[in-house]
Amino acid sequence: MKFTILQQDLWPVLQAVSRSCGVRSQLPVLGNILLKAEKDRLKLSATNLEIGVIRTVRADVAEEGEVTVPAKTLVEVVANLAGEELKINSNTDQVEITTKTFSSRLNGIAAAEFPTIPLSGKRTATFTPEVLLKSLPQVIFAAASEDGRPILTGILTEVKDKKLQLVATDGYRLAHKSIPVAENITLKALVPRRTYEEVAKLIGEEETDEVGVSLSDDQNQIIFSFGNTLASSRLIEGQFPAWEKIIPAATLARTIVDRAELLKSVKLASVFARSEANVVRLSSFAQKLVLSSEAKELGSQKREMEAQGEGEEIQIAFNTKFLQDVLTSVNSSQIIIELSGSLSAAILKPMGEEGLQYIIMPVNLS
Repeated sequence: MKFTILQQDLWPVLQAVSRSCGVRSQLPVLGNILLKAEKDRLKLSATNLEIGVIRTVRADVAEEGEVTVPAKTLVEVVANLAGEELKINSNTDQVEITTKTFSSRLNGIAAAEFPTIPLSGKRTATFTPEVLLKSLPQVIFAAASEDGRPILTGILTEVKDKKLQLVATDGYRLAHKSIPVAENITLKALVPRRTYEEVAKLIGEEETDEVGVSLSDDQNQIIFSFGNTLASSRLIEGQFPAWEKIIPAATLARTIVDRAELLKSVKLASVFARSEANVVRLSSFAQKLVLSSEAKELGSQKREMEAQGEGEEIQIAFNTKFLQDVLTSVNSSQIIIELSGSLSAAILKPMGEEGLQYIIMPVNLS
């Protein structure tokens, strides 16, 4: 293998791919990046066996071939050769990187030991990058980050009746986004939270007009294709909770409040709530909303905000983190809060954002 490439061309691609290496894996090859030179392209691949990423970049290829190189070392070497033209070649498992003033030799691992990243599948759906870049951050934070219940670490991704449904829940709160799509297709998959976090980063780094989504023939892998990138991920097996049943059927009180003011009030309440399980009390009235919190060691606080309310006066308690996550994930100027009782789940909807809603379970103070 022998090719030449500019550092400024290789560096961003190398950075993006290296994030998916299995750094702490017991398999040494998962800490490596597969370099494959063919025709006028260099293909870089990395995987941690949950997600695999392949990205290509133009290169002057003199001799085709492939080898794996330790990702951490390669990233650090290339990062410090800014503005250089890199000559990279390998005849065995050793890789030589040279410039006019620098030379190095890295010990690699044979390409044959690198796991196969699933690439083939039936194209199921196509989305615009804007849809995913906007919608994913509004939903994925509500998924569980721990693996205690693997099902809850996934984001339900379902397309039917010309709507894309994204749903995430950790058992205490739920985020749901419904987006109209042009294609009349059917798709249902439970995608790991970590996969969507990485896919969103990769899409943001590419210039592309569309994101293609495919499912492998055995339906246990999902493949995203966009620009010069392919990202493949295993899907989570199991039955996602019946999320529709979590949404309260009746509303006893409805309040519209300024989002920025509510966020400020929640942050103030959290100062006093940290030592008391992060609990904030919310009281809904016709013309105002009151947030209060207290701690035995610190004292207490109460903040009143102007609001447009209707229905019953209800007092309810929430975890401040759950409220903050919702209020920082949207950009609307106002938030609608719908309550159906002091011990029933609450619905939060950003004003003017069709198809987006959050369900938060209350804290039982008794």
